[in-house]
Amino acid sequence: MTTSPAQDKRFRQMLDAAPDAMVVVDQRGRMVALNREAERLFGWTDAEVRGEPSSRLIPQRFQQVYDALSVSDAESPGTPPKRAPVRIFARRRDGSEFPVEIHRSPLGPSKQAQFLVTIRDLTEWRVVQESLFRQKEQADVTLASIADAVITTDVAGTITYLNPTAERLTGWRTTEALGQPLATVLPLVSDATRQPIESIPARCVREGRAVDLADGALLVRRDGTEVPIGDSAAPLYDRQGSTIGVVLVFHDVTERRRTARKLSHQATHDALTGLVGRKEFEERLARVLAEAAAGAVEHALCYLDLDRFKLVNDSCGHEAGDDLLRKIGGLLAGRMRSRDTLARLGGDEFGILLEYCSSTKAEEIAGKLQRAIEDFRYVWRGTSFSLGVSIGVIPITAASGRPADVLRAADEACYAAKDVGGNRVHLAQPEPVPGLQQQVESRRIVRLTRAVDEGQFQLYAQAIVPLTPDHPARPRCEILLRLPDERGGVETADSFLPQAERHRLMPAIDRWVVRQTVALLSRWHRDHPAFELPLCSINLSVSSLDDPDLVPAVREYLGEHQLPPGALCFEITEAAALGNFAQLVRLIAEIRATGCGVGLDDFGNSLASFVHLKALSVDYVKIGGHYVRGVADDPVYGTLVSAINEIGRIMGIVTIAEEVESETILEKLRGLGVGYAQGHAVAPPMPLVNSDGEVALPHVQRSGEAKT
Repeated sequence: MTTSPAQDKRFRQMLDAAPDAMVVVDQRGRMVALNREAERLFGWTDAEVRGEPSSRLIPQRFQQVYDALSVSDAESPGTPPKRAPVRIFARRRDGSEFPVEIHRSPLGPSKQAQFLVTIRDLTEWRVVQESLFRQKEQADVTLASIADAVITTDVAGTITYLNPTAERLTGWRTTEALGQPLATVLPLVSDATRQPIESIPARCVREGRAVDLADGALLVRRDGTEVPIGDSAAPLYDRQGSTIGVVLVFHDVTERRRTARKLSHQATHDALTGLVGRKEFEERLARVLAEAAAGAVEHALCYLDLDRFKLVNDSCGHEAGDDLLRKIGGLLAGRMRSRDTLARLGGDEFGILLEYCSSTKAEEIAGKLQRAIEDFRYVWRGTSFSLGVSIGVIPITAASGRPADVLRAADEACYAAKDVGGNRVHLAQPEPVPGLQQQVESRRIVRLTRAVDEGQFQLYAQAIVPLTPDHPARPRCEILLRLPDERGGVETADSFLPQAERHRLMPAIDRWVVRQTVALLSRWHRDHPAFELPLCSINLSVSSLDDPDLVPAVREYLGEHQLPPGALCFEITEAAALGNFAQLVRLIAEIRATGCGVGLDDFGNSLASFVHLKALSVDYVKIGGHYVRGVADDPVYGTLVSAINEIGRIMGIVTIAEEVESETILEKLRGLGVGYAQGHAVAPPMPLVNSDGEVALPHVQRSGEAKT
């Protein structure tokens, strides 16, 4: 078609006035003209690409989708193309890619007519859509499964996205599956009838709600093999609330059932020793108490606390400590009666529930256990250790009260044994000797109170190190609490904090830790202005969730010492988070208002934690040590750690693996993409104030220095 210069000028003016990028192509697909927006968007001038194939603007993996536009033109010359605009990626001059919507239409009815290709930049649209998808994905994906595949479709059931897991499970690559009907890529048949199963996206759109696939569904993979799966689907909505598609989350049911069995066992058993866990132990204790209250029957409970365990743990590391706990668990388990329950209650503490056992018989059994541990020798890499055990024995009768009361009495009996030298059995009388246990407990509480008032605690710091050292990262560490003992050593927090928690001393201890940390960090910052101020994490107790004075005190300390609030991050355990969720949300908001960060410690104890994580505005999560220790040997734990890390990546939350005690575990975590690691394999805890009275922070450096 011949046009005059004036017509060409007007056409060019219309092209340049368009808000979208426009490219005129000829019948062979070669570019004839680019408007100004296309020049800006792609970085080429009209003169530079004139005569070049328009496919030059499209990455190779999307060529097939792009070429389909011209196929539609060829099939229907002279009429508007039937094919809808496609959404793919385009490529700029510098090689960078960005999402676009491409529409192609003829410039006239002639078979020789040129075509106008309209290219709309979808970068901002994609950001909005990804935000909407993440909000839905974070809830649906975590509720449905851990090892999950994701497919999204439009309302017609045409595939718009596959994640890598979906590619592996279906056998379809994303470039091949995009634009295909879901039934082609995800054909489902009933295991019982071998008949096709109704399209779950169609049902989801029809019913306007999330739906689940019935049991017994088989996915017929592209290579013809079959995989039993379970899935769910939920609508995707735009800003106006209209349904724009469906997201499907599906997984191999066999693996899910194996994982569920693993999690079920973990819920009732200790991951380290394989013994019954504290929760299950308390449930069995409640049953025994009910039996005792209903008739004249007597049971007994033994509370065991290892002596000199800390020596092994501190001198050889947590790997040796864990190995020792497993061996002690096996030693005790071999001496149990058939109806007895042996449990690890936490740390180096064990509980034994002796059913249908008199106090005299229980004391006899406890004595045998004490002697067995006393005779046991633990050898770690050529070094031999002898141990002892303090055992408290408490009878369980109709007058024993609640499970918490019995456990507390047994705990106090255990400390009575430890307080007079340890490595012995103390039988608590049904009516205790007046004042004996109270005196023992009172001495411990007086000591803790004096430690707060007189500043007798010590602060340690343990480095938290990035697992990708090629990327610069701000130094991190965790502040740890220690208490000097009468023999010149130091007690770790787990040896005295349970008593402090019971007697409501924790809010005062938490504030002491914050005050001292702020003062020492401020002093260090003034003395080392050229060094980057590290991010220091401080643990908060359950009691501090309800302490109205905590956040005002934090503000006061920061202002008094002129310390940037970004130097502090407060850690709250997952158990505290899920136990007082509404209060936690309020506290996190108040802490973040001060400028300090917030982290979630010991994360991943249950699937419910994933559900709540979306509502918690935290900067990082610490993956529970019981998962981290298992990644080297158990693929299920590796899957769980990987899932926590992936959820963190989606939500923009840093992941930290704690209790990293070996190079093997460290390398496995690197392979899983975990962000940071903390543990003896990385760096042991060190005093925050060294022997010269100087503040010593781990892994700090001058601002701008490269990290090694």
